Amino acid sequence: MVNMRIDDFEKMQQNLNQMKKTLDNIEKIEIPKSNSKKKFRKGRRAVERKINRIEHPKMTKLAREEQIIVKATVAIVAVTFIFSGSIFAKTISENSIEKQEAGITKKSSVQEVSNQTLEKSVKIDEVLENEIKEFNVENNENAIQLEDILLENVSVLKSKEYAEEIREVDFEIEYTENPNLPLGEEVITEEGKKGTAQVTVIKSFENNILVAESILESAPMEPPVKQKMDRGTSEFLANNEVHLGDTMYVTENVSLMTSEDRDAEEICTILESLDVMLEELDGDSWCKVEYDGLEGYLQTKYLTSSAVTPGIVEANRIKKIKMTLSEDIALNESTDLTLEDYKRVLIGNSGDKNNIIADNAEVFYNMDKQYHINGLFLASMAIHESSWGTSVIANDKKNLFGYGAYDSSPYASSYSFEDYSEGIELVAKVLVKYYINEEGTPIYDDEVAKGSYYNGSTVADVNIRYASDTEWHNKIYKYMSYLYNRL
Repeated sequence: MVNMRIDDFEKMQQNLNQMKKTLDNIEKIEIPKSNSKKKFRKGRRAVERKINRIEHPKMTKLAREEQIIVKATVAIVAVTFIFSGSIFAKTISENSIEKQEAGITKKSSVQEVSNQTLEKSVKIDEVLENEIKEFNVENNENAIQLEDILLENVSVLKSKEYAEEIREVDFEIEYTENPNLPLGEEVITEEGKKGTAQVTVIKSFENNILVAESILESAPMEPPVKQKMDRGTSEFLANNEVHLGDTMYVTENVSLMTSEDRDAEEICTILESLDVMLEELDGDSWCKVEYDGLEGYLQTKYLTSSAVTPGIVEANRIKKIKMTLSEDIALNESTDLTLEDYKRVLIGNSGDKNNIIADNAEVFYNMDKQYHINGLFLASMAIHESSWGTSVIANDKKNLFGYGAYDSSPYASSYSFEDYSEGIELVAKVLVKYYINEEGTPIYDDEVAKGSYYNGSTVADVNIRYASDTEWHNKIYKYMSYLYNRL
């Protein structure tokens, strides 16, 4: 197979056409009975001169490829000549037989001419083959494969089709800038509708696959309806990945104002990490928000989002839990603290020398969730009554609360438990059933509160009937504040 550059393909086509004409002429040549050797030698010398004129060492890439074409042409002519000689010999042989029957025999002379013709043709073929072998053809990276081109064009079946069709016509989109949408975001405000048109078209196919079409005429039928869209322009919304109505968080203590003015009247102070709902934007400098049922205005520079500050969500949760702590906090409600929160608060305290409080962090958490009692209030009671688990009653009787002790005989009258968790659970049940819930309140295990010593659900209320020390509630609340601040 011969590799050629694309820009030489036309020259190759011309050579092939010339070769075809040469072959047609050869088929028509009549080889004379005499002078065959002479004409053949003359033809051979002409071929040899044609070959010798080619400068092998210094020829350019194009010259080399042209020489291949010339040699290939001569080779084809030679082969054709041999083929024609064979046919001629066969014909002469047949005529010779007929003439022999008629008494005229020229078989020997014809056979001699035929043999000489074949012999000369073979020699020319050998010369051409040797010359081609000596010729070193350089590979061309941009060459094309003639065989592939021929196969590709022969195997492609092309056709065209005339058709009249009803086709859809796309609608236009009309955009309106919206400062209350994130920059670049688009929202459809009115849906568009495609129209229809009668189309006359000519379709072009290759191997039954549509490759092109030409529209001759298009007549509108139903006009399309424009689609209307808002396109956002707010960099603030885009940067924080939020929309109006989403939750945002303040990055520091900030004042909620009655208007978009730093000198406006202050409504309240919003503490760092607390959340607000974004209601309106006025450019990217001020916004209207809702906080704890109050509406007002903030500067956007004091706001962030969970996308920009992922840790702000956890900080917000902790802040809200801390804000629930007050002297009036209801003790008959479970906290929003997690087990990890309890471990963080109760583990690692310097006063807990024997790690008794730390080791029971999960127990206090379970009491919180199972009996709906503030677990940190319960832990504060245990810390106060046992001096962080160091009291004699706590060590000897696993009783962190001195439960059952009377002032006259505290050690002797206090209860003993198998482990600390048993005593913690008993005190939790007693408080829920008798002290912090009104009579009839549903509590645990389908039971209701007795409310025998109920005076209210605050620490001070419990103090009235639970402890003889009138300052007991202040001491308990001090420990609660300490634990809450460890969150």
